[in-house]
Amino acid sequence: MDKTGIVLLVVGLILVIAGVYGMTQLAPEVIAFLIGIVELVVAVIGLGFIVIGVIMAKD
Repeated sequence: MDKTGIVLLVVGLILVIAGVYGMTQLAPEVIAFLIGIVELVVAVIGLGFIVIGVIMAKD
């Protein structure tokens, strides 16, 4: 492994540790954010189904 790989590994580990620490300190906000993202994805998928349904109904 070269120097760049080792540096990226160390930086990645530091970022993971910082992220886990932040999630433990802000657990309710993180959970609310993740639930909001899931709801947004479901809404976008629903809109996609509506558009596909309208296109298929025209034919």
